[in-house]
Amino acid sequence: MLTSDHLGASVLLQTWVACGLRDVIVSPGSRNAPLVIAAHAQPEIRLVTALDERSAAHIALGMALSTRRPAAVVSTSGTAAINHGPALAEAYFSGIPLLSVTADRSVESRPTGPGQYVCQTDLFAAHTVLSIEVDEATQDAPFIEQQALAAWKAVARGPVHVNIPFEEPLYGKVEANSPSLIIPPYDDHGAPMPEGLRDVLSCHDPRILIHIGPLQESELDADVVCALEERFGLIVDTFACAQSEAESSTMRWMCGWDETCSEVLAPQVIVTAGLPPMDKTFRAQLSRSNVPHYHIGVEVHAWNVFGSPVNRWLTTPRAALAEMIDAAPDVNAYARSWSVRKSQLEMADKETHGDDWVDYEVFRWLSANLPGESRIHFANSTSARYAQWFDWNGNTLHANRGVAGIDGCLSTAVGDALQNADAQTVLIAGDAAWLYDANGLHVNPRPEKLKVIVINNGGGNIFRWLKGPAESGLLEAHFEAGFATDVSASAQQLGLEYACAQDWESLERAFVAWLNNDAPGLLEIQTPGSASAEFLASKLAAISEAMKRIQISE
Repeated sequence: MLTSDHLGASVLLQTWVACGLRDVIVSPGSRNAPLVIAAHAQPEIRLVTALDERSAAHIALGMALSTRRPAAVVSTSGTAAINHGPALAEAYFSGIPLLSVTADRSVESRPTGPGQYVCQTDLFAAHTVLSIEVDEATQDAPFIEQQALAAWKAVARGPVHVNIPFEEPLYGKVEANSPSLIIPPYDDHGAPMPEGLRDVLSCHDPRILIHIGPLQESELDADVVCALEERFGLIVDTFACAQSEAESSTMRWMCGWDETCSEVLAPQVIVTAGLPPMDKTFRAQLSRSNVPHYHIGVEVHAWNVFGSPVNRWLTTPRAALAEMIDAAPDVNAYARSWSVRKSQLEMADKETHGDDWVDYEVFRWLSANLPGESRIHFANSTSARYAQWFDWNGNTLHANRGVAGIDGCLSTAVGDALQNADAQTVLIAGDAAWLYDANGLHVNPRPEKLKVIVINNGGGNIFRWLKGPAESGLLEAHFEAGFATDVSASAQQLGLEYACAQDWESLERAFVAWLNNDAPGLLEIQTPGSASAEFLASKLAAISEAMKRIQISE
């Protein structure tokens, strides 16, 4: 078997394959030729080519979502390397195992100002758990092996950047050697429960509120969620649990919140796992409680979300929550209070149902009609927020909530679809997010079961949820900035079967055609942006009023 004659490429890829690397995404270039040749020489590796480096890195991120096994993305030098940045930032804050490998000009040539040169050493140091340079000009094979092993061990906690300078010529090949490696086992022993939390759990009626955001590990099982609901106040983010057994919308939890709620629902302790809650009002309300905060997880960050110092519990959420279930009383009055509020919110929501042709009701309709066993991705920012209001038939849900940017929404779904070829993968995006990442489908091979829904409400509708943009007088010109009356041209350019809906009747027809077509397709749903924002504001107010009536009647 022939591989690259550059040790920096061949030893690195051989070592990672021995550790378990199976997916490598490359983008066309020349300086990265040794890495492409070395990856192609490994029969265990699936090699995917993506035109755009920013998309390529998000595709690798998407491939790592379900398996939690690192995927590697390879770029050539210069500005190409910089384009890995958005995906690395997302992986860093989400704790997703991503290996960014950037080819570079030789160390010796850098002072001469070679073409396409940028400073790539430690380029992503602020958004990686490890940043190293493998220089084959000064490092031998055993040393490079140790560098590769260090990178593989570190990537379990988040993204790693490896920069590799190469001397020309770049395309030479030699016979590959089989590495004789001893792979050290990963130490996943968790820390014991913090004493302060154990003391509260030992109380007769502990008032513990648990918030579970998107997790590094796979989503929680339904039986775990049910056991937690019986013992604790519990809010599970939509993107943390496929089963939707718990009320997921922190935005809805705040509807009708008053002093009575604060007295009944205020916790003694807050426990968090995964990413922080999306809703600012929810954060602000719990910050007023000024109670101890414990965060479960081994990820890099434990945010001071609620205004009190964060106590770390360095173990996996699955293990920690199981331990809390075992330690807590089987029945808990505080848990029942949260359960009552959940029932009240469900009643209030039913009282305010409507059939207006607006974003909120379209998302409700989609949640009820998309088939189960799908993998549904939501773009930021309104799509991810609307997603949190509804039960999605037990489907697996994802949004890039680490940085919460619109970068890579399609590309991440592409990577997930490639990794789960037998499942239907659906991306739901706004028109702005769709246009921003349309390059994600310039990939070979393309996923066969990827489908896209674009909610075209005329641009960045999230800015209509805020007072500032409208009050500035620049909302439509510079903040919302709609760029597409329709997205049919982009669908045609990408070879997607296209359907469009502009009202309920056309939605039902177009949805059936889109869903039953075996080919990848795009369903555009055109909604009124201004009316959608106004409806949501009135919906929130109506739920709050309904909650007050329900509480009085009880």
